[in-house]
Amino acid sequence: MDYTELKKKHRATWALGNYDRLAQGLTISTDQTLRVARIRPGERVLDLATGTGITAIAARERGARVTAVDLTPELLEVARAKAQAEGYDDIDFREGDAEALSLPDASFDVVLSTCGHMFAPDQPRVAAELARVTRPGGRVVFLAWTPEGGLGGWFRITNQHVPPPPGVASPFNWGNPDKVRELLGDAFKNIGFTSGDCPQFGASPEDIWELFSTCYGPTLRAIAALQGDALEAFRREMLAYLNGYRATADGKVRWGREYLITRALRS
Repeated sequence: MDYTELKKKHRATWALGNYDRLAQGLTISTDQTLRVARIRPGERVLDLATGTGITAIAARERGARVTAVDLTPELLEVARAKAQAEGYDDIDFREGDAEALSLPDASFDVVLSTCGHMFAPDQPRVAAELARVTRPGGRVVFLAWTPEGGLGGWFRITNQHVPPPPGVASPFNWGNPDKVRELLGDAFKNIGFTSGDCPQFGASPEDIWELFSTCYGPTLRAIAALQGDALEAFRREMLAYLNGYRATADGKVRWGREYLITRALRS
């Protein structure tokens, strides 16, 4: 399959809305990823699909020498500004494709990704690039949303209303231990997993819908493809889904967003 046109659409999708507003709510998951990675000062770290740079900045705060790559220049512009505001203008932010990195072989001690890599369509190529750029004995640590978790449910509903292109693997494969082992193959050893949850809180289902329908690129893309009754049906189903996460005590919503962190050593 030729993924060229699909990746152009992905690039445009993630430029929609205000992803950085959502990324600010991912601190719990980012911090846990960095704890699992156990980054040491001076290590060469790649943050793959960096988005607005939160993970890259967190790695730099721990003393790493950081390169950060993303497909979407609009997100990189935000990331650079955030890093400069934190005093880390030495982070090397680059536009690049997780399936074909313009980086030397075995050039990183640690390769990180906090859910961005999972949306690249050619998953075996991503796994091959992870192996290629990680030095022998180095480690990859990446976070992915689980298929049975809150984001998995959100995408299932979205895909029912706006079906994804045929033949493209589910991004949630990266949140499935069996699929991860299959993708990483013999290039990695000592594969281990850590589970967690990064809930999204809201006063009501409508609050969370408003946030994601105005800031989250994949949801904005789905909304743009729907009109009239079809759009209202999508909205109603999402609100009903979120209503299932209401707390019984105060009526507020605690939408669980369960994730899986993979840690593996390069063979």
